[in-house]
Amino acid sequence: MVKARKYVVKKHFQGLPKKTDYDLVEAELPAVKSGEILVKAEFISVDPYLRAYNSRSPVPYDQFSYQVGIVQESQHPNYSVGDRVVSHKGWTDYYIVNPDAPTASPGEKVYKLPDLKGLPNSLGVGAIGMPGVTAYFGFLELCKPKAGETVVVSGAAGAVGSLVGQIAKIKGCRVIGFAGSDDKVAWLEKELGFDKAFNYKNVDITAALKEAAPKGVDCYFDNVGGELSSSIIREMNLYGRVSVCGSISAYNEDPTKMPKATILQPSIVFKQLKIEGFIVWRWADRWMEALGELTKWVGSGQIKAREHVTEGFDNIFDAFVGMLNGIGTMVKARKYIVKNRFQGIPKRDDFEIVEYELPPIQNGEILVKVEWVSVDPYLRAYNSNYTLPYDQFGYQVGIVEDSKDPRYPVGAKVVAHKGWCDYCIINSANATDSFNKVYKLPNLKGLSQSLGVGAVGMPGATAYFGFLNLCKPKAGETVVVTGAAGAVGSLVGQIAKIKGCRVIGFAGSDDKVKWLEQDLGFDKAFNYKTVDVTSALKSAAPNGVDCYFDNVGGEISSLIINQMNDFGRVSVCGSISSYNDANNPTATILQPALNGKQIRVEGFNAGRWYDNWSEAFGELTKWIKNGQLKAREHVTEGFENIYDAFVGMLQGENVGKAVIKI
Repeated sequence: MVKARKYVVKKHFQGLPKKTDYDLVEAELPAVKSGEILVKAEFISVDPYLRAYNSRSPVPYDQFSYQVGIVQESQHPNYSVGDRVVSHKGWTDYYIVNPDAPTASPGEKVYKLPDLKGLPNSLGVGAIGMPGVTAYFGFLELCKPKAGETVVVSGAAGAVGSLVGQIAKIKGCRVIGFAGSDDKVAWLEKELGFDKAFNYKNVDITAALKEAAPKGVDCYFDNVGGELSSSIIREMNLYGRVSVCGSISAYNEDPTKMPKATILQPSIVFKQLKIEGFIVWRWADRWMEALGELTKWVGSGQIKAREHVTEGFDNIFDAFVGMLNGIGTMVKARKYIVKNRFQGIPKRDDFEIVEYELPPIQNGEILVKVEWVSVDPYLRAYNSNYTLPYDQFGYQVGIVEDSKDPRYPVGAKVVAHKGWCDYCIINSANATDSFNKVYKLPNLKGLSQSLGVGAVGMPGATAYFGFLNLCKPKAGETVVVTGAAGAVGSLVGQIAKIKGCRVIGFAGSDDKVKWLEQDLGFDKAFNYKTVDVTSALKSAAPNGVDCYFDNVGGEISSLIINQMNDFGRVSVCGSISSYNDANNPTATILQPALNGKQIRVEGFNAGRWYDNWSEAFGELTKWIKNGQLKAREHVTEGFENIYDAFVGMLQGENVGKAVIKI
């Protein structure tokens, strides 16, 4: 018996489809009967019509779409094991079908993948599949183009539109395309040979057409609908032809509240236009004619077939939504840019949120969609070290959406230092330091992936190596931690307990003190704002302090170091007390204590041990799983709220690790 998985749509979509609109169902398939074949899916297509047809289909229903699959078992005389077939069986990894059985529509018929002359089999659901046939018949049969005519295509960078434009060029037409970004425009003109292309978001449509097509438009292939189409149709010539393939502009709208656009009737009447909508299955009996021509054109280089490949059955939904959002071509990204030196606490106007389009990825690169972003004290400290303006750096966990690096396939979760952005392109092949490297998110054994920027990420590695390698604690020794309720300090204290030490923490509120003692098992904790530090230490550590993990600096550190024993070890992780001070703060000098007690003080950056981070991650994951280490997070949701989370962290509002869910 074969176990199969499939996506079942259980809700009608409201706006963009959501993961909760689907159930992923697993079931065992029955034995293959006479006349049937068992097929394993190899490539699955996601297309705009899947969104459009949702409202017409009673729920629940199996998510349909085209796929290329390989016959695994056959009880049909015309299909052998190993044959590749194309079907409309949708988002399923295995299925059984009788190719001769009657179907509800011609588009649901199963057929053998034609000979693609050595081209990729994935084209069977693309340029040499339903999208290709859509472009071929929808354009040639309805627009009936003549050499020398002017053709306009909207949605021109999509799977169908990009093919229509190239077919129009093959037929000797002048081609103008409209797409949604400057990078798409460049692709259409430079790679696909469009005579002119425009970013509809930043041009006056009418003025652009009058300039690019001064003699008017003869044929229009409409993928988009809406006001863009109304503007194009107004510029058409007498007896112009319009082929209506789709209405992408309205697919994510409420079906009961369709958007409005300028009416078409005046142009239709006075210019005697012919406007015709279609569904590609109209030409089901001529399907192979189109596939033959398309194979020839792709093979000869007259048509360039670009694909956006996502790997993994579990990632079909993300690929679908990405396609609806335009990820199949260019990606619109947002990032925070730091434009001013911070004076005290960073201000909102020290940052600027910039929106821009990412170019297509190159060899060795990956496109990452960010899921979690970290805010940490060092982001404040490093501000003065960078030339303005600069992209706000920081650690993040993301999912690979597109890849030209075999080490990071689509769907892989990665950790990078690309900062406050929602999408990014990464190439770490030539990275010279840990900040510029990317690594796969370690196996967290079912723990939250947000820990990849927290307890099982840079803060965890900081605590692990900074404490164990520099303080070298011994069981029974007394350890003091400042900033003890923060992301790093709270971990250091727990690691010290695991190693058999007595632990004293200093934090900035009574609630944090209570959390450290009651939840994390610190032996003693103090609110440094309300106690005399020297007296508190003499009471809690009458035999002195052996190790001090310093996150804070300033006078509190001078007081603690003065209470240390001979040959004490101090690991200096940060200086939070000075990060928001515009001046250079002062504190009691350390030299008398250091000299008299032979104390060793050493500062560090966790990148020093980058090559050994996996060691730390393994131990930290184990400790969290078995309950020896508690990883508390302070979660803020929303890209727009990163700044607030950052400032809140600097002002001590967080308990545990501050993270943002994008």
